[in-house]
Amino acid sequence: MASSRAAVVLLVTAASLAVALSHGDEAGPKYGYVTGSSNGPENWGKLSPEYKLCGEGKKQSPIDIVTKQAVSSPNLDSLTRTYSAINATFVNNGHDILMEFEGKVGTITVNGKVYSFVKLHWHMPSEHTINGQRFPLELHLVHKSDNGDLAVIGILYQYGAPDSFYYQLKNKLTEMSKDKCNFAEEDSHVAAGLVHMRSLQKRTGSYFRYTGSLTTPPCTENVAWNILGKVRQISKEQVDLLTSLLAAGKDAGRARPTQPLNGRTVQFYNPPNSTISFEM
Repeated sequence: MASSRAAVVLLVTAASLAVALSHGDEAGPKYGYVTGSSNGPENWGKLSPEYKLCGEGKKQSPIDIVTKQAVSSPNLDSLTRTYSAINATFVNNGHDILMEFEGKVGTITVNGKVYSFVKLHWHMPSEHTINGQRFPLELHLVHKSDNGDLAVIGILYQYGAPDSFYYQLKNKLTEMSKDKCNFAEEDSHVAAGLVHMRSLQKRTGSYFRYTGSLTTPPCTENVAWNILGKVRQISKEQVDLLTSLLAAGKDAGRARPTQPLNGRTVQFYNPPNSTISFEM
């Protein structure tokens, strides 16, 4: 009987971790992004008891980062990382476009704890805002520690020159756009082949750090967020390709509104010779 109880505990733990890593609970009630709708962001916490943090949590994400209120913390980690080329798969679940990896990619260290890079996904437009400004695209690099804690690096993009990382993805994303999937019943999967991650490990320099949550249900808290201080450039064509893959097409926003800070401190790391895109 004891071994049976242990097995149940292991299964529950594995299921909870799977929910966290999915950056949303696709097995739960369907949620949306249209403000004022029955399943819109302001009602996520009412859709299921498992989603209650979306409505009751005090450390929710995303947030508006007010740069002049950020606290300079020169002793933070440098977020040094080395990412290997890796075989990957694109997943379109109707809410997000994800890239999942088929092996070890690399790690980061946050507050002395090592986190492994496990997946990435995009939000159009950005979820985090800086001084009230929202950007066309935000990329989330999701990392997980051995005990299941999560740390996310957020990269903001503005329209400009094409980004080199997305050149290698264009053909596979175009292939995915031809898959007329019924997202109420299944997700769309496309093998991406070998993806070179080098451009995502560029010298980080400045960033903002705070403790927040997943930005989709179940809105799990105590996620270590790191929003890079340098905004990258990307072409409108590249953003449009990602946006067109979502179920509702180009007019569909996939960004949760910013959440109250509730007394949390946003730290700022700005090492010598780094570049920041905002006035501090």
